[in-house]
Amino acid sequence: MRVLLFLLIGLFGAANVAAAEPDEPAAEPTTPRGAVLVATGAPWRWQVITAPSLAPQLGALAVSGLDVVAGRSTAPASVLGHGAVPGRWPYDIDGDPLRVIPAPAPDQRIAAAFGVTTFSLTAADQGLAMLELRLRYEDGVAAWLNGVEVVREALRSRAPTALADRPHGPEWETFYLPVAPGLLRLGRNVLAIEIHPSARHTGPSLELELRGRRDRGIVRGPVLADVAATSARIVVDTDPDLEAVLEWGTGAVLDRKERSPAGSHHTFSLTGLPERAQIRYRVHAGVTPPQTYAFHTMPGAGDVIRIGIYGDVRGGHATHRALVEQMLAEPLDLVGVTGDMVLRGADQADWQRFFAITQPLLAQVRYLPAIGNHDLGARNLRDVLVLPPGPPGRPDGTYWYSYDLADVHIVALDSNAYELVDQATWLEADLAAARARKVRSIIVLTHDGPYSRGYHRGNVDARARYVPILAKHHVDLVLSGHDHLYQRGEADGIRYVVSGGGGASLYAITCGVRGKPSCAVDDGMQASAREHHFLVLTIGASAIELCARRPDGRLLEACTRLPLWRG
Repeated sequence: MRVLLFLLIGLFGAANVAAAEPDEPAAEPTTPRGAVLVATGAPWRWQVITAPSLAPQLGALAVSGLDVVAGRSTAPASVLGHGAVPGRWPYDIDGDPLRVIPAPAPDQRIAAAFGVTTFSLTAADQGLAMLELRLRYEDGVAAWLNGVEVVREALRSRAPTALADRPHGPEWETFYLPVAPGLLRLGRNVLAIEIHPSARHTGPSLELELRGRRDRGIVRGPVLADVAATSARIVVDTDPDLEAVLEWGTGAVLDRKERSPAGSHHTFSLTGLPERAQIRYRVHAGVTPPQTYAFHTMPGAGDVIRIGIYGDVRGGHATHRALVEQMLAEPLDLVGVTGDMVLRGADQADWQRFFAITQPLLAQVRYLPAIGNHDLGARNLRDVLVLPPGPPGRPDGTYWYSYDLADVHIVALDSNAYELVDQATWLEADLAAARARKVRSIIVLTHDGPYSRGYHRGNVDARARYVPILAKHHVDLVLSGHDHLYQRGEADGIRYVVSGGGGASLYAITCGVRGKPSCAVDDGMQASAREHHFLVLTIGASAIELCARRPDGRLLEACTRLPLWRG
């Protein structure tokens, strides 16, 4: 019966889950490199395992489950179907070449598909160093090259009809495969793919391209991982066994060099930088054309500080790209994010698309997110996003932290872990210490904030557990997302803005406005808009100027002055 419940939730509960909401077609996160070895649309030989279509099968499972409960049977009917891995898998499959996975009979569904294709290499192809296997798939996939398993995603079980661990989104995902000795052969090579649907889909889907290249280069980055008054840290990921060189300078000539030995993850630590200065740099690694970026060292105490804010991108890539371009045009010291940078945190494909769009911003401005519910699932978000270290003893898989930008204290709360006493206890001590240091301003980022008139209506735990702490220590501004709208107000001693307009489909105001019921929570709303946007906070000596801007740069409302607390 637990299997039946899992499938019913997975299949029919999907209607209540937000869609991918892309506002531009799914596309490759990066420009593919190398020669095509297996083209999209190439012929494959397929063998599929079928099972009865879900509607009658779920009914049969429910009946058999009742039989088990009543003692008339010892086991429920199988909902996954029966079948075996092809006998010569993963080297060959019988059948005619097809360009798509064969369709099942009208009363059947595909529980798993096994496909084989071949490609040939000649002496002219000697020296391939990397393969790029590009996939769009639903939902779990494994791949073999000449019998060697090279990819396995969302298929922990090796049972022939196992469901994929989770649904996969519409984005292309690129797997970078080093060519180890013996992996490729002169003449005929065999590529095999095994693909399974999750409980959200009634069959698998696949688009695939395999490319080979002799060169190596940058895979992700560079990213400005940290910046201080006289130092900075820059990270870049490359293909394996590649040296990277960073050239930098303060003028037109980049006359200083830092080297990172051969590897795939490179960290450059720059010291002795001039204060309040612009630093220009570029990274050389393999064949990737070096691009020159610029950042400035951290402002000093009392300097004007400008922070960009946005959140809830999910699948809204075109809007996200427009916001990134607008923020690049602003002289920002930092970008803060209110969470939900991707739609599916477990999908590396979503993160690849995210990094492709944000690359010019990440290379030049410190990027500090609060983690949203959709961001969860990545293997290690701290490493993926180069987050500041958390406090000692913070549980694995949680992401609260704080960061000082000169004399402005920034706190990122983890709304996925509001229930943990450790977080509230840490927040109390962190804010007290910040006020004891006489910081100029305290800004708090979180995903699911205390107040909102959107679909989620604000978080009860945030209001009950965290607002009293925030108000006690006179936090100047609380910024959240989760609801895809703009809302500004003041309640219970804190000023807040809901900024969830980063690209995801927009939510309507659900209460407290004309034609809607009264709100259950007095949130002191002062302004709202159902529009995509980003914020620019300009922090001066005595006030924050808050400007909300549309994706084209126009103001969403007149800029607002928020006086800083003075104890």
